[in-house]
Amino acid sequence: MYNPIKTLKTNTIGTLNMLDPEVHPQNEEYWGHVNPIGPRACYDEGKRVAETMCYAYMKQEGVEVRVARIFNTFGSRMHMNDGRVVYGSGSQTRAFQYVSDLVNGLVLLMNSNISSPVNLGNPEEHTILEFARLIKSLVVSRSQIQFLPEAPDDPQRRRPDIRKAKLMLGWEPVVLLEEGLNKTIQYFSRELEQQANNQYIPKPKAARMKKGRPRHN
Repeated sequence: MYNPIKTLKTNTIGTLNMLDPEVHPQNEEYWGHVNPIGPRACYDEGKRVAETMCYAYMKQEGVEVRVARIFNTFGSRMHMNDGRVVYGSGSQTRAFQYVSDLVNGLVLLMNSNISSPVNLGNPEEHTILEFARLIKSLVVSRSQIQFLPEAPDDPQRRRPDIRKAKLMLGWEPVVLLEEGLNKTIQYFSRELEQQANNQYIPKPKAARMKKGRPRHN
């Protein structure tokens, strides 16, 4: 982990999916199987603590909560150096959803009265190597795929069971993988072109209203 402290802090105030499955695909009843002292512990345990915090406040203080377990997501506005790489043989599986599908699912969940966890993800499972080859094909790249040493505690399979979201929210992903990748490629192409032309201007944060006055961070 590049910054384990920041990751731990982020995860304890965010609500994300559980990791390291012994059950496949992973439904909402699965509690996770993680290494509490491994290099991914700040990520894995941070998310588990986040859910514990939410339900503790719900039971003790009556706070209304919504818990989304978010599976792998990609799309516009990703960090330029997000760092997705091929570890080991690339045989690990992931199921990526496009960001607009996730946003729609989160809006539906927030507007519902469901307080129990709900998986939001795309159940279409592929190996990391398949993803890498598809992206290379879409960008018409001559680059060679680099295989890095296998990462400790790297989950070997990841696919959400979204039957609950379908039944209770009427939600499921609608953006096809290749369509979402093409949109993402177009976004990064524009960003790289702006940087090359020295026209890259960081987008300002929206003003926050406090006590009737606009506040800029």
